[in-house]
Amino acid sequence: MNQLIAKIRDRSRTNNKLRKVISDEIVFTLPENLDEAIGYNPSTMLEEEAWYVITAFSTMPYCLDFLMDEEFDSVDYEQLDLASFGKLDFIFSYQDGIYYFQNISKSQLVTKKLISFGERFNFDRNNTSIVIKDVADAIYVKSEDKLYFRKLSSISSIFYGIDQLHREATEAETAEFLNQGFVELVEGFSSADVKTANRKRIALALDTLNNYCDEDKRTVFAYIKDYCPELTATDNSFAIADENDLKMLLFGIEQRFYTTPVGEEKRLANSILRI
Repeated sequence: MNQLIAKIRDRSRTNNKLRKVISDEIVFTLPENLDEAIGYNPSTMLEEEAWYVITAFSTMPYCLDFLMDEEFDSVDYEQLDLASFGKLDFIFSYQDGIYYFQNISKSQLVTKKLISFGERFNFDRNNTSIVIKDVADAIYVKSEDKLYFRKLSSISSIFYGIDQLHREATEAETAEFLNQGFVELVEGFSSADVKTANRKRIALALDTLNNYCDEDKRTVFAYIKDYCPELTATDNSFAIADENDLKMLLFGIEQRFYTTPVGEEKRLANSILRI
């Protein structure tokens, strides 16, 4: 049986915060291109209408408890009441073993005067509605144990902790990176000047550097100096004066620079896909 369920924000100690909304309705449809989904990597930007996928999702710490149940059963869920309308976190539609999730923002909770069209015109002075998106924010296919999604930011409030897949470096981690021997801060640049985008790149770069041996680091640093000679401070360090310098260094650590075989044009990959 198809069920549309809402998750409410509730500060009480009750464990069950799921509420039934409607039954026997097909709210979302399954996209045809999920078999082309790409394993999530924050360095990979999706093409239009493409999807990321996380496999073995039930083993992840941010998987929702009810997704691990053998079968979905809404019998213990109360009906959503109007008083809880403004407390919605997200909704999901359970359809034939597949869960379709939609994050709920304030813009999708609508209360307004409305004229509806049916067998006759109806005027509702206080219509309360949930705007349903054309495409779900996330899709969990239980038989495959796979979660499909397009934007990590759209589902981070549904699956708590999943944003760690592309997290910002902490202040301590940012300072740690900038204190590395191969970094020379100039013109007063400091960790206080590092914005969100570069903090996320630093988190990735620290993981990458941890997987490099000393020889790998020497090879990558020589590669960066070849593509970004303006960053060279000494034979052993890079001069970082602003956010752009830092970004180029971080792109270099991730080996995003390349040269075309025809024309030998030097380029920067804005997105990478491992093949």
